[in-house]
Amino acid sequence: MKDQAQGLRNLVKKANVGENNFVYQGPLSKVVTITSGKGGVGKTNLTVNLAIALKKIGKRVLIIDADLGLSNVEVLLGTSPKYNVKDVLEGKKDIFSIVEEGPMGVNFISGGSGIVDLANLDEEKLMRLIECAQLINSSFDIVLIDTGAGISRNVMEFVMISDEVIVITTPEPTSITDAYAIIKAIITRNFDHKINLLINKVNGTKEAEEIFFRLNGVIKRFLQREVEYIGYIEENSIVSKSVIKQVPFMISYEKSSISRQVENVAKKLVMSSEIVGEKNRGGFSRLIDSIIKKLREQ
Repeated sequence: MKDQAQGLRNLVKKANVGENNFVYQGPLSKVVTITSGKGGVGKTNLTVNLAIALKKIGKRVLIIDADLGLSNVEVLLGTSPKYNVKDVLEGKKDIFSIVEEGPMGVNFISGGSGIVDLANLDEEKLMRLIECAQLINSSFDIVLIDTGAGISRNVMEFVMISDEVIVITTPEPTSITDAYAIIKAIITRNFDHKINLLINKVNGTKEAEEIFFRLNGVIKRFLQREVEYIGYIEENSIVSKSVIKQVPFMISYEKSSISRQVENVAKKLVMSSEIVGEKNRGGFSRLIDSIIKKLREQ
């Protein structure tokens, strides 16, 4: 126990960790977790196309594929990464060796089993994670984390270290119910940052707004909180065509109505991301804070 305590003190000194938290001096990425209450709502497809839309307006974007077991980001981008986060934590690769470049220069990282390891890091791996966080913060403006669907510990951990969350739902009653469930889980965990709702596969503006106002009304009534309406994406056969081609529709159908709708979402996200103050600093700093807190409690 004495050796462990001394090791932690050395770690704190090396990592520039203060009494209560990790201190990072420098530019900060905006970390946005994109999630859903159930699968099949188009979450990963929207994440990829949103990243391209952000890239088109001049933002440096990184996608982290944290959807364990599926790795759909790499399928949609038509790439096959050789390495993932685990290779970095084990010291086999540096962070930029695992960053893959997709269409339009959008970068992404495959989380792999290394994502699970984040909650159980030894001192050496934590130092590597801190170094990675510093490099990501200085290299990207916005980081999009594509999680699995549903309320799992892994999903909730990524939500809680984010600067913003986008919850995706469709008009299906089960999807709306599950969206409410995950929003409730987020709120009851005292997440005090912005929660956005994106309505996918709708017939148009009217249907999307009706769903939002109905769901937000329930949230206000029972959870005493409100969510933000970040936009909608129409049902369109272009989506399935682009998936088959493995070319995101923001590229293969860049003039389409759904591409414009994704661009509108990107613009809203940028507007809310222009300034990340000290109080709301980048989510990767919060990730390190939480891990260090767990180490201190051991």
